[in-house]
Amino acid sequence: MTSDQKTVISAPRKVYIGIAGSNLDPRFEAVFDEGAGKYVVPRFTREVAEQVVAWTNLIAERDGRNPICTWTDDGYVLVFTSAKQFEPSEVIQPDDDGLYELGFGWAWQVEEVQP
Repeated sequence: MTSDQKTVISAPRKVYIGIAGSNLDPRFEAVFDEGAGKYVVPRFTREVAEQVVAWTNLIAERDGRNPICTWTDDGYVLVFTSAKQFEPSEVIQPDDDGLYELGFGWAWQVEEVQP
């Protein structure tokens, strides 16, 4: 496969993904949609979304450039950036499948497809 070809997935699949180009960051179980290329916009279950939010907050504490997230009592994720510290720049709620789309603008890459 050449570098300009895309991996095409025929239906939503559960996979493990990580930040592209990083071997040190954790991998998370995610779902992404049909036709996604090499870089995907992941959707996570609530349980995994909680892990992603905790990890995001950990790296935000270290470098101050990444968003800080918090959960509401209604199960929404509020995303705060350095540009908007006192009001959320994004409110993420679960989709119709109960999954959270938490891409944060990062290039997520499929690492390992699960059967």
